Amino acid sequence: MMELMHKNIAIGKIEITGRENFWIFGDFYPYPIASEYKGFFEALVCEDGFDEAMFDEDLLNEENWFVRENGNSKGISCPAIYDNCQIGFRYR
Repeated sequence: MMELMHKNIAIGKIEITGRENFWIFGDFYPYPIASEYKGFFEALVCEDGFDEAMFDEDLLNEENWFVRENGNSKGISCPAIYDNCQIGFRYR
């Protein structure tokens, strides 16, 4: 299993369930710290649009997002995490 990372903070585990072109999908198992990111993740997948001005540049900077597996980290786009704990992301 992979871990979703924001900078050096592990937010949760990811179990990959599928791939489509450049996108990777899976089940997301949040750690307690993930509650601090809840508003950001909800806004990213909101169908009414995303207002970047509401969030810190630190969250918006894709250079700060990674997945870690077996001690190796790989950069990803800002992850889309849905209410049903599904995640979608693409590698940078």
